[in-house]
Amino acid sequence: MQSITRVHLMDYHAGRATPLQARLIEEWLQQPENRTLFYETLHAWESQQLQYVADTETALERYQLFMQQGNQPMEARPVSRRLWSWKPWFAAAGVLLLCSGWLFRDTLQYKTYQTEYSQVLPVELPDGSHVTLNANSTLKYPRFDFGNGPRNVILNGEARFSVVHTKDHRRFVVKTDRNLDVEVLGTEFVVFNRERGTRVVLMQGKVQLNFQKQGRTLTMKPGDQVTLTPVGSFALTKQPKPEEVAAWTQHRYVFADTKLSEIAQLMKENYGYEVKIPNQNLAQRMVSGTFNAKDGNELLNALQLVLNLNVERVGKRITLTEKN
Repeated sequence: MQSITRVHLMDYHAGRATPLQARLIEEWLQQPENRTLFYETLHAWESQQLQYVADTETALERYQLFMQQGNQPMEARPVSRRLWSWKPWFAAAGVLLLCSGWLFRDTLQYKTYQTEYSQVLPVELPDGSHVTLNANSTLKYPRFDFGNGPRNVILNGEARFSVVHTKDHRRFVVKTDRNLDVEVLGTEFVVFNRERGTRVVLMQGKVQLNFQKQGRTLTMKPGDQVTLTPVGSFALTKQPKPEEVAAWTQHRYVFADTKLSEIAQLMKENYGYEVKIPNQNLAQRMVSGTFNAKDGNELLNALQLVLNLNVERVGKRITLTEKN
């Protein structure tokens, strides 16, 4: 296949590509490793064409038609002398590109890291800040202009942040889906943002929480823990050993009077287990101690031994009962 260059892509974005070039680029785009260059040139082209407003509905229809026909061989057609008949193809190429940018806008605008169950992933951001992403979590940040303004990242799941201070004092903001922003300059902290709530624990430095719905802010000090429930209520407590909250970065769990039902929820979030505890007294049993576990099986085996449990497994479904 002919090598696709930035010049070819910029012509494609501008609608100047020939039908053959457009088809080659569309085939080239079927390879995921080629899409970063495509998005970069699209971003550059759109930055020069800010006055253009796309007809997204028409573009979507044409893009879907292209995707449905993408694996079909090209139909051989006789060459027509009526050159003007190619004009719709030039227009379609431009609209297709605009639609592609619209449909893949999230991929275009954001660099995304996503972890599987049991996986812990270290990430270095463009500003030199470090993030440790817990299992079953997603972190996104702007692909092209991270740091040009506030250093915004979006978290769904759990992560530990070590944020560097910039010379121009640019803010670092962790955005969650509960209208809570965690704003810092340079510090270390953990953000937990899952279905059962949001929690922020500060290790070092200073953090400001922005509660968007309530229109209020809260400044945290080292050792502070703020918990936000799904319904919007929050509580500020002290965490005497904040480093233990991030023990999972070393594949350790530190429990201090933690209900077994809460540990079951943790196993669902981090390992994908559906844990059922029929006996409510057992579900409310408190667990304390440090457990080393690289995966869900190791944690489950440790709990089984310490609490003298019967464990019934059917795939990812776990039932915990007391031994007689």
